[in-house]
Parts: sequence; C-alpha cells; structure tokens
Amino acid sequence: MPKQVDHEARRTLIAKALWRVAQARGLDRVSLREVATEAGISLGQLQHYFASRDEMLLFAMEFISQKNVERVAQRMLTFADPEPRARLRAIALEMLPVDDKAKAGSLMNISFQLEAARNETLRDYARRQVNALRSVLEGAVALAIQSGDIAADRDPRTEAALLIGLADGLRGNFHLGVHTADETVELLESHLARLFGDPL
Repeated sequence: MPKQVDHEARRTLIAKALWRVAQARGLDRVSLREVATEAGISLGQLQHYFASRDEMLLFAMEFISQKNVERVAQRMLTFADPEPRARLRAIALEMLPVDDKAKAGSLMNISFQLEAARNETLRDYARRQVNALRSVLEGAVALAIQSGDIAADRDPRTEAALLIGLADGLRGNFHLGVHTADETVELLESHLARLFGDPL
C-alpha cells in the first residue's frame, strides 16, 4: 500500500525549515532549494506544495501569525474572565519579543516586512495582516472605553495605530540592543498606564 502523506504536517515541516534557514542566514537569502534541504525533502517535493518562493514565504508568515494567535489565547487562559484592560495588555505584549521564541518570530517578521516593501504580492499580505491586528486592537480599546477603563474621548482607531507603531519601534530597538527585554516591556507598560489614565 502506498504511504499516506499528511500534507498539513509536511507544509508545517517546510515552514519550520524555512524559519531555521532564515534565522541562520536571513530571510533575503532563503531559497526553495535551501529550505528543501533543511526539511529533508527533495526540491520537487517542496514544489508540490509551493510553486514559488513567494508562496512559501506567505505560508510561513501565516504559520507564525497563527502561533501568535495561540500565544495570545494562552495568555487569556490565565484569566477566569479577562477584563478589557487585561485583554488589551495581553495582545500588546504579544507584539514584543520578550522570550527566545518570540524573538525569533519577531526577527522573521521584520525581515518579511523588508521583503514586502519591495514585493507587491507580499506587501498586500503584510498590509492585510497589519489591518487585521489594528482591528483587533481597536475592538479591545473600544471595550475598555465602554467599561470606563479608558477615557471616552480617546479614538480606538488612533490608539490602535499608536500601539502598533510603538510596538514596532520598541521591537526594532530591542533587536539593536538599545533596550533589554525588561526595559522593552516596561516602556510598553508605561504607555498603557498613560492610556488607562493611571496616576503618575
């Protein structure tokens, strides 16, 4: 009987191999052949799943995004019934590279954004991802406004955009060694405290 292939498992294997190659050499140096070798499969087998490098990169970024969603969900499980403030904080903290796994994903994401700036297909995907994150943050801010945790004159869309911009800047400075992981989290916490009107 021919061996049954778990196609989703194979695609995940490829995504993880791409991640390892990108960590070692940088995303801009990743090729289909290198990833196939790292995954322990032939180039032909890899091309059965991804006809081009762009397709492979998109799948890898979707894989990372799903892992981010899972980590946010894990954070939420620590709360019996997460209040708006705890929910927003959990989402915001997931945007920062505060542990080794998050650091690897963060570097991959920065590399992907640089690639996307020069590639229309990847850019469209990256823009959709940012807009989706912004929508999630908007909803979290709106809930906090409704609960009275954030002042009613705050605009959810603006605050969501500012949070994303702050997280992007903090992430870049962390990778450059400007801030430690603890300092990075403290700076985000300081912004959240101001957003929630905590006394200074």
